[in-house]
Amino acid sequence: MSKNYWVILNEEDNTRMKVVKTAHNKSKKEIFKVIFALFCLFFTTLQTNAQEVAAAIDRDSIKIGEQLNYTVNVILADSTDLVVFPEGQTFAPLEMIDSFKVDTTFAQQKMTLIKRYGLTQFDSGSYTIPRQTISIGQTPFYTDSLRVEVNTVVTDTTKQGLYDIKGIIAVEKASSNWWVWALWILGILALIGAFLFFIIRRSRKKAEAAKKLPPFEQALVSLHQLDEEYKTPGRSTDQTATKAYYSRLTDIVKHYLDEEVYDRSMESTTGELIERLYLEKESGHIDFSTETIKKLEQVLRTADLTKFARITPEAGKSEADRLVVEQVVKETHESIPPPTEEELMRDAEYRDNLERRRKRKLILTGVFGVLGILILSAGILIATKGFDYVKDNFLGHPSKELLEGDWIRSEYGFPPITISTPKVLKRTELPLPDELKGKVEMNAFAYGSYLDDFAVMVNNIRVPGEQEIDLQKSVDGSISGMEQQGAKNLVVKSEKYTTPEGAEGLKTFGTGEFPVEGKPETFRTGEYVMLTFTTPGVIQQVIVVHREDDKYANEMTDRVINSVELQKATN
Repeated sequence: MSKNYWVILNEEDNTRMKVVKTAHNKSKKEIFKVIFALFCLFFTTLQTNAQEVAAAIDRDSIKIGEQLNYTVNVILADSTDLVVFPEGQTFAPLEMIDSFKVDTTFAQQKMTLIKRYGLTQFDSGSYTIPRQTISIGQTPFYTDSLRVEVNTVVTDTTKQGLYDIKGIIAVEKASSNWWVWALWILGILALIGAFLFFIIRRSRKKAEAAKKLPPFEQALVSLHQLDEEYKTPGRSTDQTATKAYYSRLTDIVKHYLDEEVYDRSMESTTGELIERLYLEKESGHIDFSTETIKKLEQVLRTADLTKFARITPEAGKSEADRLVVEQVVKETHESIPPPTEEELMRDAEYRDNLERRRKRKLILTGVFGVLGILILSAGILIATKGFDYVKDNFLGHPSKELLEGDWIRSEYGFPPITISTPKVLKRTELPLPDELKGKVEMNAFAYGSYLDDFAVMVNNIRVPGEQEIDLQKSVDGSISGMEQQGAKNLVVKSEKYTTPEGAEGLKTFGTGEFPVEGKPETFRTGEYVMLTFTTPGVIQQVIVVHREDDKYANEMTDRVINSVELQKATN
């Protein structure tokens, strides 16, 4: 009984254990299902993120020169993400002719960025638009490459007429801002002309004043002019006119005495002047008669009363006083001894010295005035345009002249390198190491050298056979060659470079110290840019070197580097 009982119990336990194991297995399966579902969701999310960037074209077949619209759509869950679209000629072999602004749309809490490009191709054939890189945050995404057929334009010569080639049309040279400089120059010249006219006119007036009549003749002329002005009948009875008449009369006689007798006559009072005349008579310098001095004193007293006391003289008094003044002038002139020959010579010499001094002063005033105007104009230009602008445009700058001159676009070497340069590159011979002589063929073309302020060099090296060439080793060899020619402390930076037609190479750039021509111990800081391309058996290089502090050379370097095109070798 007991054994059977235990057997029954064991069977029940086994059944329970099986039930427990079955339930446990079921729970494991559920967990695996959940994990599997999570993985599926994860990969679905990745797939969804991978589809956030897409590119499309409006058609896959165009005619030569027809525009093809290339559209990139970027769907963002987070509108704060930074998106960088392709720029430049990254669609080669197709050419980008237009880049439209980014359009933005919102749907289902997501932002969509739409970027359109206008592409074209001028040669018929089948082309592939390479995949484009779009950066979202720090993560790059890639579009699919697309195929485009470019068809020729079929021309029916039976319906389309044929015409001769048109002649060359003369095109006017692009206008510059020369008129601005012309206005500046004309304004400065007008200002200088007005200044010179003013000082010359003032100098002539002074010279004419210096060449006036002698004092005696000038006094008589002034008296006659006074008679002409005040001969109107009845005018002498007018108190205002009488006051003006006596003022002019006393000024004439005092001015004459000031120049011939006493040099302070004009500023002296009546009493001071009469006292001085008596002193001159007593000293014997001038033979005045006492009666003449008394008559002059009476005239001056009458003038003082007329001017200050407003007393009108009796009729005929002004005419009599005028005759007294004329008598004083004549008597004084007769009493003054004539100048000796020595005095006349001294006077002539004094006048000559005075004239020379006047001319010298005129010249100095003109020169310093013109210099002042030029300095003022230069200061205004410097304040508005900057010192470098004024210096480079007026004094000239060799790099600026190269930059603004006529550039030349030509092919050099084989396979040819097409490049635009300010001057024609001349063929030059570069020294080769002994171990390379006879093994490589080098064609070198250059404008300037490492010793100059600006230099452009194009090297084309052919190696026997079609062996692959290490791009980095080629660059290292060129850097070593620069050091062998005297450059030192070269800072070397490198990055990948792609030409507009899709040729990939290495761009090496940096700074260094380069020797100065004629001064082997003197170095200048310069910058260099080197483009290196390799194909089986061929090394192609473009090197540009210039001064570090030359902004025009920087612009020329960018223009030269951006103009580089490589062509494949053909039989």
